[in-house]
Amino acid sequence: MELTDAEKKSLKGQGYIAYKDGVHFSCRVLISAGKMNAREARKITDVCEKYGKGSFTLTQRLNVEIPWIQYQDLDNVKRELMEVGLAIGGTGMRARPAHTCKGSVCQMSFFNTEDAAQVIDERFYKGQYHELLPNKFRIIVSGCSNGCSKPHLGCIGLQGRKPDQVAISIGGKFGKDHVIGRELPGLYSMSEALDIVEKAMTYYRENGITGERFAKTIERIGFETVGSFLTGRALSEFNNM
Repeated sequence: MELTDAEKKSLKGQGYIAYKDGVHFSCRVLISAGKMNAREARKITDVCEKYGKGSFTLTQRLNVEIPWIQYQDLDNVKRELMEVGLAIGGTGMRARPAHTCKGSVCQMSFFNTEDAAQVIDERFYKGQYHELLPNKFRIIVSGCSNGCSKPHLGCIGLQGRKPDQVAISIGGKFGKDHVIGRELPGLYSMSEALDIVEKAMTYYRENGITGERFAKTIERIGFETVGSFLTGRALSEFNNM
């Protein structure tokens, strides 16, 4: 069957990416913090053998992509993945699931990144920011200063610097062009950091232009202005602390 561009866009927002051949789709399966159990892994294997070509790939953001699925099988794929608690998504103009390093099992990490990613997903990806934003909004978490997950390339990045304290960078971007995010002054508890993430998305939703990435919003309005809003004080005040 021939799908309209609007139908393909709607499916993409649900996690199904149309191929150029007009017949097949890739299915994006969300893997929280890149960790799946054996039951989930077996189900993914079963689904790609039953509905695809017997293979799947790991994405740059630690999710799974099952290729070569036909349109008439999309609902069956979703239903079978849900049997083991797996969900499809992670695409569209909205908050994305958190991308994180393996800090929960790394001796270098200052906090449990897996727990942080799960909280971020519940609060932002599944919460009120499932609603459309001006464009995609990526939150990247890193347990230490090594920055294996590249937090400075996220719309907002949280990077461990001391036990249970993180630095926050804003305005990064990775795609057709790259922007390195700038750090807000100071260090923050995870609770404080998540409140700043929420303020950033609210600010973006209210001040961003449709199609504009958060990095461009900050460039247009100014880092000092946005940073002052997020921290609740003029950035110059931090220099006097």
